[in-house]
Amino acid sequence: MIIKESFNVRRTLPFIWFDMVLAAGSSSAAYLLVDRAGVHWLALPSLLATVLGTALAILLAFRANTAYQRWWEASTIWAQLTGLSRTLVRVAWSITDAKLTDPAIDPDTVHAWQRDVANRQAAWVHSLARHLRGQDSAPELARLLPPDEASAVLLADNKPAVLARMQSQAIFRGYAAGILSGLDNFQMETALAGLSTQQALAERMSITPIPRPHDFVSRIFVHCYVLVFPFAAISALTAYRWLVIPSAVLIALFFRMVERVGASTEEPFANRTQDVPITALATNLERDLLELVDVAQRPAKPTPVDGYLW
Repeated sequence: MIIKESFNVRRTLPFIWFDMVLAAGSSSAAYLLVDRAGVHWLALPSLLATVLGTALAILLAFRANTAYQRWWEASTIWAQLTGLSRTLVRVAWSITDAKLTDPAIDPDTVHAWQRDVANRQAAWVHSLARHLRGQDSAPELARLLPPDEASAVLLADNKPAVLARMQSQAIFRGYAAGILSGLDNFQMETALAGLSTQQALAERMSITPIPRPHDFVSRIFVHCYVLVFPFAAISALTAYRWLVIPSAVLIALFFRMVERVGASTEEPFANRTQDVPITALATNLERDLLELVDVAQRPAKPTPVDGYLW
């Protein structure tokens, strides 16, 4: 996620250079052929540029809006995950903390169970973030889980799903040990069910991008418009026809940048500079979960790197 307010223009050059060159070449050709060589039949009606420009603007606006909706949906999914994770650990702490007054319950056992639930949930969040980005979650799992659990999870294809199963098993083991009673386990299972639903939504977002024809058609239409625009715009200029060259370059820059903004935000979990910073959000959530069970040693807050938060 981009945090800094200024942008490095050089980072955009690999995405816009072709249209800039195409605009400069087509506009120079239009100026030389129509104005200098007198080949007036190459001058297209200016209305053509207006109609095509309007159609292209609508298409790009639709693309950008669709991409932003996906980005916002991804952000909403992660917010739901955050809230449900906090609820799970908070309920686990509150229910079991009340049991400490029972002399038959060992306080150390209760506190260890509370910390295990918080650590396992933090591991689940990290593993989901890495799972969505196709990254390795081994460092976080080794840090937060017992060795036997970490080894079992690392062998799984869907690590978050296995961790959710382990969390459910831990809840029912707590019930069997007397740490939980009555309907306590069902309250926590409700939160786990909500987390599984949000995981499925996040996975759907990750593996089902916008249909490729949207990207292909947008790029081709921008190229075509950049090529045609100078020959239509020059017919509207009665003097200073050389202005068609900088005008075409600016128009190409505008449309290409709008198209790239949509393309760069349509996959919000792809570990790009414009995506939802789920790695940083997972670390922040780990801090919150450990704080809920009174763990003093927590990871440092994530900070932007060169203006980007990952």
